[in-house]
Amino acid sequence: MRNRSSNKALFGASLYACVCLATAQTPVGKPATAAAPIAAPPIAAAPPPVSVGADALADALTCRISYERYPGLMQEIRDEREDDFSQAYRQLSQPMLDVYRLEEPISAWGNESDVIVIAPNRVMMAVKGSLDAVTAQLEHALEQSSESPLSGALDDQHALVIFNADAPGLEGLVLLGCEYRIPDISLLENPDDAWRKPHAVPAAPATP
Repeated sequence: MRNRSSNKALFGASLYACVCLATAQTPVGKPATAAAPIAAPPIAAAPPPVSVGADALADALTCRISYERYPGLMQEIRDEREDDFSQAYRQLSQPMLDVYRLEEPISAWGNESDVIVIAPNRVMMAVKGSLDAVTAQLEHALEQSSESPLSGALDDQHALVIFNADAPGLEGLVLLGCEYRIPDISLLENPDDAWRKPHAVPAAPATP
């Protein structure tokens, strides 16, 4: 077990280093062996990935959304939590954020909240309390976890984020969740949110 330090700044630096440097190792698979030309029992269909059918929001908060699953993440969350995500509780343009309020709180990284904040590449929960208190809960959860979430969920496409919120309506809360470093895909690209996009100004007619 890692020794605790009373120096919060030191812990924050070490946690940041763990988050930024943790890399998931994927073993290289061996080539498949050709089947022998003899009668064999029917091959069962491959089971679906473990993530399919799980709680998409909980997976998103804890950096467990794969590259393949990421483009459809918001639709998956809306399908599973139709009442919670039918309409944003609050929408901001600077910075671009959608805020949702859940009927029941959700737990992640040792903390709990009923306020979810979606940024272009982040899924976070807004937690009541000081940054030190929320960080302490996070540290305790990482120490107690039997699944080693830092090594299992974080890599060059996933990063744990925690910081004080300063957006309107979120002051005094701590944002905690996952940043997805997957280019060219925004979680806020929704046709219903066209108000966020600047309207093109029609060109003036050419003077004869």
